Amino acid sequence: MKKQKKKRRLKVGRLFLLLLILSVISFAFLKTSDIRIMSIVIKGNNILTDQEIIEIANLDDYPPFFTTLSFNVKKKILKNEYVQDVKVSKGILRIKINISEKKVLYIDSKTKNKVTTTGEIKDEKIVCVPYLINEVPKDKKPSFIKGMNKIDDDILCQMSEIKYDPNEIDDDRYYVYMNDGNSVYLTVNKFDKLNKYNTILENVGKQNGTLYLDYGDYFEVK
Repeated sequence: MKKQKKKRRLKVGRLFLLLLILSVISFAFLKTSDIRIMSIVIKGNNILTDQEIIEIANLDDYPPFFTTLSFNVKKKILKNEYVQDVKVSKGILRIKINISEKKVLYIDSKTKNKVTTTGEIKDEKIVCVPYLINEVPKDKKPSFIKGMNKIDDDILCQMSEIKYDPNEIDDDRYYVYMNDGNSVYLTVNKFDKLNKYNTILENVGKQNGTLYLDYGDYFEVK
């Protein structure tokens, strides 16, 4: 009888110890699962602000770190029209978001839509790109889009308006009005030359005029 009681006491003791361990583990899990994200690092964005990205990803209240999954954050951000791709990684109580945005090339003056290499976006967001003030023929549109994509973002921001402006010599000719008051004539195969616009102006000096990049590459003072 004494041996049986001893065995029962041992079994009860082991059960109590097991319950105690499970309670400690559960308590520790609840505590750690409630630990919130301490910092959010965002890189690569230009059009979207950090705050916009945080709100799109539903991270504005800095949710619990362990229950916030990188895959879910990425999925939410990719739904935004300006996002081409995104990489999300986690560190010690930190989430790092690396954004790759679609390049906005110009704004259609008729529709007010923002045109990218992959389509159009209709919203009220301010983006620093020129307005296309007339219609580019359908057969010229692909080369026009390709040419605009070669222009650096900072130069696109310096362009106020662009116009399809063919003449008797070249039907791929365009006219650009710059924010500084200068004008530029160029053909579609020379759009990348605009990336040297600021360097050209340094050589010209503080004068307003017209830069001809279609033929001759020269600057004519007003």
